[in-house]
Amino acid sequence: MFDSGPSLTGTSSDDPVQLREALAAAQSQIQVLSTAVALSEAAATTDDVTALARHVGGILRRNIPNLLAVYFTRQGEHWVAEVNSDAVPAELKALIRSGLPLDTPFLAQTVTARAPQFFDHWNSAEQGMPHAEQFQAVGVAPFFQGDQPVALLSVGLVGQAVWTTQQRLLFLAVYQALYSAQQRKALGQEQQRALEAFMTLTEAIGLETDRVRLAERACELFLASMPGWSTGYYEWDGGLWRARHTNVPDPVLRAALCAGVPASTPGLSAAVEAGGPVFFDRLGVRDEHVAGAGSYDAAAFFPYFRDGQPAAVFAIGSEEYQTWHPEDRALFEAVGRSLGLGLERAWQAQDLEEQRRGLQVANKALQVANEDLEAFAYSASHDLRTPVRHVKSFVEVARRALAGGQPGKAERSLQMVEGAAERMSDMIDAMLALSRSTVRPLTHIAVDLNALVDQARRNVADEGQDREIEWRVGALPQVMGDAATLQQVLTNLLSNAVKFTRTRERAVIEIGTHAGDGEWTVWVRDNGVGFDPVYAGKLFGPFQRLHSHSEFEGTGVGLATVRRIVLRHGGRVWADSVPGEGTTFSFTLPHVRPLKPGGSSAGVSSAAQFSSA
Repeated sequence: MFDSGPSLTGTSSDDPVQLREALAAAQSQIQVLSTAVALSEAAATTDDVTALARHVGGILRRNIPNLLAVYFTRQGEHWVAEVNSDAVPAELKALIRSGLPLDTPFLAQTVTARAPQFFDHWNSAEQGMPHAEQFQAVGVAPFFQGDQPVALLSVGLVGQAVWTTQQRLLFLAVYQALYSAQQRKALGQEQQRALEAFMTLTEAIGLETDRVRLAERACELFLASMPGWSTGYYEWDGGLWRARHTNVPDPVLRAALCAGVPASTPGLSAAVEAGGPVFFDRLGVRDEHVAGAGSYDAAAFFPYFRDGQPAAVFAIGSEEYQTWHPEDRALFEAVGRSLGLGLERAWQAQDLEEQRRGLQVANKALQVANEDLEAFAYSASHDLRTPVRHVKSFVEVARRALAGGQPGKAERSLQMVEGAAERMSDMIDAMLALSRSTVRPLTHIAVDLNALVDQARRNVADEGQDREIEWRVGALPQVMGDAATLQQVLTNLLSNAVKFTRTRERAVIEIGTHAGDGEWTVWVRDNGVGFDPVYAGKLFGPFQRLHSHSEFEGTGVGLATVRRIVLRHGGRVWADSVPGEGTTFSFTLPHVRPLKPGGSSAGVSSAAQFSSA
């Protein structure tokens, strides 16, 4: 780095002039080396660049007479410095404090060169520096943070138009020491920001269970150290990689990523195949799957797996950055691993929540089964006993009638026995139907409610024969559920409405739906006899009836079956009524398929979809 200076070898002892010159040159060289050592030691003990710049200015003034050293920092569109020397004219001092434009020629040339520049025979007028005529030579050294110029060290020489070799070496030594301190300070700041970001992400991992929010934190962490990049978090969903979070500036590309890209997209497929982070240079030229992605040069992908299947990917890309450095790879991998820990915890929390919900479903099903068992026990001890008693009593009456020669009375008794047997048979059939509604496997597909209502009306047509019934059916949607059992629900509710409007001269039955958050509400309303709301809790119990059999026939199992089926679909059922004015039965159907008891999802897993993609 340093010139060795004049050699003493071959110098004659009888030539004192040459000897003195050689010694002077050697002393000057030693002074430069000593200055470099002193500055290196100072730079090693402080990262305060401003304080070190003042120290540098003092060293330069001691070694180079008539010198002014100024340390500029960039503030917006100007280079600004604080100058306190009384040797500087007031006009020049005011100019420097107010700031020099970025396009000031000698400063702009140094920034473009990205290296120290020396200007001999410097002309202040040509350089756009009024009030600086006393300087005939200038040296400028730049400081960068990333690709952005952030500071300049400028030195002006008075009464000297050309830089000497020793002065250049001294200035370069000063610059290297100051540059090292500036780089160390910038690195320390970046490391501090990175550490704080990692701490924030670590805290989030311990508390956050929202996967998208975790991804947002990870992207913020990466961008704190490498601003200007595009980041994204993708999840495998429905045979596509869909962006759940991204800061891609192009709205068209962002919309395409959120809508989903195929599994064969180069970077994503390579990461999944590698089973770990992958890095690319000029990936965009190979990406023909996503419109707008061709402008990206460098990119990296970090895949995450759940139960051995690909589930998510953390990705970054840059339209300017082309070459990967080891420290950048390390940062991406560190952020990616931290996000992976958070996702693992989030998935575990999701599994626990699904298990908890599954237990709730199972407990609810057990509660319903216990209630049905109690109702069956009650029915077996009361409702079934009634027809059995009728059979026994009327058989005895018929026997006595036959013994007494009264065949007509015996015939009437046998008719009563036959009716009691039929009623008992109906009750047994109803119990079997209720049991089948519980154990029959459910499918889960899109079901057209219009078709189910049309079929239900045909099923109950005989019950409303020779009656005036006005049907008011609104526009009905498609719902998710089991078509066969939902058909049973609607048939039972419409049959119920037809039966309990029998006393009306003109029956009105309405069917409609309402879209809510996460579920559909379906309702059937009639203008029938209604019931006392006090007894609404008994309405859906097996064999529970609010009207006598002589008024309205039935087994009391139809509404219990409706409740069973709706609960198995993950919905609710209830009734509102005003005695003498009518009743509205309502039930809900979730937009998505509920969990099976035990917590396992009833749908196809995303991993299985990826395997078949």
